[in-house]
Amino acid sequence: MKKYILPLCLCLMACFSACFDDDSTVATEAKRPHEIKVEGLPQKDTSVVAFSTTLELTPTVQGYSDDELAFHWYIYGGQFGEKSEYRKNVIGEEKKLSYPVELKIGRYSVICEATHKATGYFGLVEFSLNVTSAYSDGFYALKETADGNSDLDFYNYHEKETMNDMLQRKYGAPLSGKPRGMNAVYRKVHIDQTTLLSTYATGLFVAHGKNDFALYNTVDMSLMFDRSSLYFSTMEEDEIPYAMATGENNYYFSNKGITFEGLGGGFFSSEYATGKLAAAEGAGGSSIVQAFNGRELSYWSESERCLTRTDGYPIEYKDGYTGIQIPFEQATAIASGWNWNAGENTIWYLFDVENDGRYLALLQKGAIIEVRHLDNTLSLAQAEIIAGQGLQGSFIYSIKDNQLYRYSMIEQGETALNMPSLPAGSIAYMANLFYESNFDYLVVGVQNGNAYSVAMYKIEGGRLTEAPKHTFTGTGTLKKICYAIPMDSDKPNFYAFIYDWAAPTFPY
Repeated sequence: MKKYILPLCLCLMACFSACFDDDSTVATEAKRPHEIKVEGLPQKDTSVVAFSTTLELTPTVQGYSDDELAFHWYIYGGQFGEKSEYRKNVIGEEKKLSYPVELKIGRYSVICEATHKATGYFGLVEFSLNVTSAYSDGFYALKETADGNSDLDFYNYHEKETMNDMLQRKYGAPLSGKPRGMNAVYRKVHIDQTTLLSTYATGLFVAHGKNDFALYNTVDMSLMFDRSSLYFSTMEEDEIPYAMATGENNYYFSNKGITFEGLGGGFFSSEYATGKLAAAEGAGGSSIVQAFNGRELSYWSESERCLTRTDGYPIEYKDGYTGIQIPFEQATAIASGWNWNAGENTIWYLFDVENDGRYLALLQKGAIIEVRHLDNTLSLAQAEIIAGQGLQGSFIYSIKDNQLYRYSMIEQGETALNMPSLPAGSIAYMANLFYESNFDYLVVGVQNGNAYSVAMYKIEGGRLTEAPKHTFTGTGTLKKICYAIPMDSDKPNFYAFIYDWAAPTFPY
């Protein structure tokens, strides 16, 4: 055995010697290139307008010449899929990116990767790309024209620009008849008339005239649906469309009942979906639609004279309730809101009962927990212009004699508040509009003859602490303002009411 052991040891020694001799080729910390840090690009996000913008960006990497590095630009999200496959989506292979943005409206992520050619070490930076259209992200104002028809103005709060008389500009005429209501509806399925493929976008529902409506695509203001095209069948002549709104599904409300579809890209929709709906049925709706429990929506049923929910169940008083009850048969719903404060979600409905005053119903966890018969001396018991504070605080605002009042749902009292730098005129409209944590405004509309002005105030602690953050003007009589945005989530409010940390995404 000894004659085999000696040669084997010599071989092993030779192998170890070869390894040690080759140590000069192994990378060490001293030999590695400096950290590759990509700089000079957006830190959070950038917004661009689709089909009119070329995204041009040039990064900087300290300590390297351009010849030492190779650059690659990637995109993911939306039509490009998940981050795990981002390397499949190359949008640039030079240091300077020059990318014509011809993307579907929505939010994407862009990655810039710089690689050291000699070693393969690389560094990268990532930022969000928010792709919009000229009027896909902003505030729509529904107004009555001087001749009694319906048109829209649009305020782009990013650029502080206003586009007036949008329907007159787009179609040569406003919608016939006076405006009845307006709502944004998210991820609405429809057929793209250019590609003839199923897709989805944020829609703007406008009710006008005696029983007409139009649903517009906020990407290009093209018509998605009207009463002649919404149903698979023919809509009955006496059907009155009231609203569309987004919860776990997209819901349509009329005097005939409700109907719904799954959100675009969600479980109930597919590449073959058209966006058409089955005929509405069940308890008839109204224009008073509100959130409920993160899944269904709640609404006032004109036909059934009760509060009900979109799954067909009436909203009951909580178990063991012995307080004041609303005489629903004689009641008229005049306002509703959703207040969220430190995880306490409260839905409220305000009712007017002839010769009996007003009742305020508070809902939590799917049931009516309290009813208040309001003191007639309160502004809230008399005012026609009312708005809740949805994203923070347990307050309801009202206007009486051009004065702003704040009603505390906790203290059950009112406080008069100032509105700094309010445009002159008669207050004709008010709403609390917000989107997640991006903004939270009390929006006040002031009328002067056939012209209106809008002032948007930031709210802090339930007060308006400074001059308006945004203002814009238009002609006509202001009826309603709502906010619309391209929305990627197919369940925008799913977690609210279920987990304490979940705030509402947007108001109803």
